[in-house]
Amino acid sequence: MIKILIDTILKTYWINSKINNGKKLYFNNVFFPSFLESVNNHFIISEHYELRDAFSKSPVKGLMNSIFNPNKFFFNALDLSVAINISINGYCNEKYVNNDEIVNSANYICELLKKQMYQDKIIRELLKELDKDLKNFDFYIEREKIKKTLNDKIEIFKTYFGRFDDKNYSSGVKVYYQANNESWINWKDENSIDINHNCVEFESGFFLCGFNYKLFSGESLKIATSENGKEFFNPQKYKWGDNVIWAQ
Repeated sequence: MIKILIDTILKTYWINSKINNGKKLYFNNVFFPSFLESVNNHFIISEHYELRDAFSKSPVKGLMNSIFNPNKFFFNALDLSVAINISINGYCNEKYVNNDEIVNSANYICELLKKQMYQDKIIRELLKELDKDLKNFDFYIEREKIKKTLNDKIEIFKTYFGRFDDKNYSSGVKVYYQANNESWINWKDENSIDINHNCVEFESGFFLCGFNYKLFSGESLKIATSENGKEFFNPQKYKWGDNVIWAQ
């Protein structure tokens, strides 16, 4: 009874607070932490990381935030598996990562998350306001396809960064990644992926340590910052601060 009362008070606070995006804050600060705590110990994805560690990183956080982006489709189990792998650097620590458990966790989380969002009035109202229907949260991807992707470092990179691609723009960023059997960036175009983008602001999780970035114009990016769930680059400014997330 006490827990129900506390939950009701918290929901009322987030809905009625004057803070912008109160319902999104409710998801990030009340709904999802409780959800994650309920599933964290069910899966051993790595010798060194728990699920909660992966979900604290920008690749997975950005994916979760995309649920409430009216211009983005719902993610699927492949997207989540790849984001988890990226978050714990699984692509370069294969010996310490359990890809089977990553796939298991991604499928279970997608299934349970869809169910619990259906049951939560606040989340349903928010999605309705954004014209997003949970019926379109079609997360199923053939398990063997996911495992095949997770066993190929290059496919992990292409799948992950491919979610940021927007062919409505001719501008964009070339993302350089490690070649197979290498742990460094050699700047060869064959080890890169072109991401068309407006290049004004990026969803959380685009700028990551271990990758390098260059505009289609040829200009290399030097620094990236994060603010309010968005990421920005500005090669003309080198002012370090708490919001710097990537630098070359």
